[in-house]
Amino acid sequence: MLKWSVQALQKHREHPLAFEETVDLEKQLHERENDVLAATPFVISGQLTVDRRAIIADLHVVGQLTVPSTRSLNPVALPLDFTFTEIYVDPTDEELSRFPDEDMLFPLEGEMLDMQVAVEDHILLHIPSHILTPEEENEDVMPTGQAWSVISEEEYAKQQAEEAEAPNPELAKLKALLEAQENDAD
Repeated sequence: MLKWSVQALQKHREHPLAFEETVDLEKQLHERENDVLAATPFVISGQLTVDRRAIIADLHVVGQLTVPSTRSLNPVALPLDFTFTEIYVDPTDEELSRFPDEDMLFPLEGEMLDMQVAVEDHILLHIPSHILTPEEENEDVMPTGQAWSVISEEEYAKQQAEEAEAPNPELAKLKALLEAQENDAD
């Protein structure tokens, strides 16, 4: 399940090891992120390339999560289809400069390459911070309750501008009081 022996991977120096697995990650994803309500099995495909003392993993992930709407908390189906690359290097490798600075390098620990945690990480990173149901997207209706309502950022900015322009009744009373005191002093 997305695990390979580093020794076995060394046999693939000439040609990358291509693979495709279907993995059920629902339990692990829910344990790591409570907002994951459900998950279909994910199809993980890709290839592992051995480059001197490094292993380059190019993966393609396809599946679907069910997560709550950030507005109403109603369940929303979130299809995911993305690729990512990770490079695992021998920590004793002194030739790491062969990799561009923008590449993120991970130390290869132990005798096994376990890609499951990396796949889980990338799935969780692909959950957007703003999720709406199709109805919420189409209707642009904000939730309301007894004596409260959610307003958009634009509406909030408009209210703030209107409040800034409107005279403050307390300040008007204070101004009148000061003017009255000045008149009495004259």
